[in-house]
Amino acid sequence: MAIITLTTDFGTRDGYVGAMKGVLWRLARDCDIVDITHEIPRGDVAHAAWVVATSCREFPDDTIHIVVVDPGYAAGSARRGVVVGAHGSCYIGRDNGVFTYLEPRWARAIENAHVMAPSVSAAFHGRDVFATAAAAIARKIDPAIVGPQIELEGTLPWGKRPEHEGRIVHVDHFGNLVSDLPVGEAGEAIAITGRRLAVGRSYEDVASGELLAYVGSSRTVEIAVRDGRADRALDAPRGTPVVPVPLGTEFR
Repeated sequence: MAIITLTTDFGTRDGYVGAMKGVLWRLARDCDIVDITHEIPRGDVAHAAWVVATSCREFPDDTIHIVVVDPGYAAGSARRGVVVGAHGSCYIGRDNGVFTYLEPRWARAIENAHVMAPSVSAAFHGRDVFATAAAAIARKIDPAIVGPQIELEGTLPWGKRPEHEGRIVHVDHFGNLVSDLPVGEAGEAIAITGRRLAVGRSYEDVASGELLAYVGSSRTVEIAVRDGRADRALDAPRGTPVVPVPLGTEFR
């Protein structure tokens, strides 16, 4: 049985998610559909990219992951639809940066009309292109059939991570600032917006209301406030540098 996951910015009040599931069950009847989330902020490709990178890898090999988040979606995006092979699974969506944090082995543009709906709506590629292509792959077609091999072009605003430096790339539901600085490069302390924070183990390392840095579940450095929200305590939007520093560094 194929596992197919859905990540979108559709919310749940309308029938868009239901329509995609209907296509999947109609064309690949024995598939198991899992909702990652439908609460991605509208058009927020960077938020979706982090969610996909940190959640989809937990699924078994051969899972099919559909991601529908696109700032130009309502008007029909010029970005091509793609199927990406990474981490033993297939990822399907728009080439707009949403797959930035993956390590793709290959990528193909979705161009074969036989893996799309007979009539494709410019406003609902999630149903007519991505869901239908996913159903075809669930039926064990060769992914090469979907279209030509390509290089992904989509990027995120902050670009590739500099060596020995990270950036804030995600703000989670709790207001924690999540960086892409891996634990192996973090050292004993980090600097962010002129503050030095020792890299601790847990919230219990500081008193209530204090800032702390720690290694999160994705094995990257995160900044939080115990019993509070770091996104309100610091002026550190996504893209803000997070730099390893010696533990005793003083800022003026």
